Amino acid sequence: MGLRGPAPKPAKALRLAGSVLAAARESAEPPSDEILPECPAWLDDVGRAAWADWLPRIAAMQIMSSGDRDALALMCDTWSRYLEARKRLAEEGEVIRVEGGDGRVTVKRNPWSAVLAEHGDRLRRMMSEFGLTPVGRARIGAAKEQAKDAPKEDIFTKRRA
Repeated sequence: MGLRGPAPKPAKALRLAGSVLAAARESAEPPSDEILPECPAWLDDVGRAAWADWLPRIAAMQIMSSGDRDALALMCDTWSRYLEARKRLAEEGEVIRVEGGDGRVTVKRNPWSAVLAEHGDRLRRMMSEFGLTPVGRARIGAAKEQAKDAPKEDIFTKRRA
């Protein structure tokens, strides 16, 4: 049986959101270093490109530490595999013709579509954990921090404040 309830927000996310729970959470969390991790050598070129793209965005939200290296590497590797499945599916098509032992040809769903869907689901979950989706940013409080700099709008008069 899995863990119950939503995953707890990191202390930094609570602090960004202005929560009074941040101080209590900080004492329970391991200390966070400010050192950004190096890209693992085992990632392929597509994974390395994803690393180079995502790491600065995640670092800007101030939620990344060197301990998150493997999770980010997994996300980058999943992205590479997602793109490979997408390429194969585009080449072969959504359905494939399969010849049976009796010579009959049947049309079946391309197995790459299931691989693509599986990697897409994994990516969505991982990207949310790192704040790379709207829901993920809302969960970690980064959207609230960015909203402080945005012009305010009066919802009743539709005038900028």
